[in-house]
Amino acid sequence: MSSTNKTVFLVEDHPKVRKQLELLVTGLAGLDLVGEVDSAEAALAALESVTPGLLLVDISLPGMSGIELVQRLHEKHQDCRCLMVSGHVDTAYVRAAERAGAKGFVAKGDPDELLTAVEEVMNGGSYWMSNAGH
Repeated sequence: MSSTNKTVFLVEDHPKVRKQLELLVTGLAGLDLVGEVDSAEAALAALESVTPGLLLVDISLPGMSGIELVQRLHEKHQDCRCLMVSGHVDTAYVRAAERAGAKGFVAKGDPDELLTAVEEVMNGGSYWMSNAGH
């Protein structure tokens, strides 16, 4: 998953939030959406046949958590670029995401910060939301 791959895969269980994220990354960030699923398990299955440049992953998912998904993906693909997107802004979540191998963490409620985070992570950097105590 290289930074020249301008594609995004969404893992978000709420349809309305998933649609908002899709509109942000395809409309404002100009990236191509190559898949979207509502669970970590579905993501693992779908990612057998697609290699996105960036995964946007919600922390709270039914079944396996987003953090566990990122950890499993990172163990299998060291260059996997995952950006956690969550309503949970507690420092413990941010640190857990970083330990799992995520390249960043951003709150769902701030579209401008999300776009900044997506751009930073897509370009090979990392982004840790400003108010998470990182």
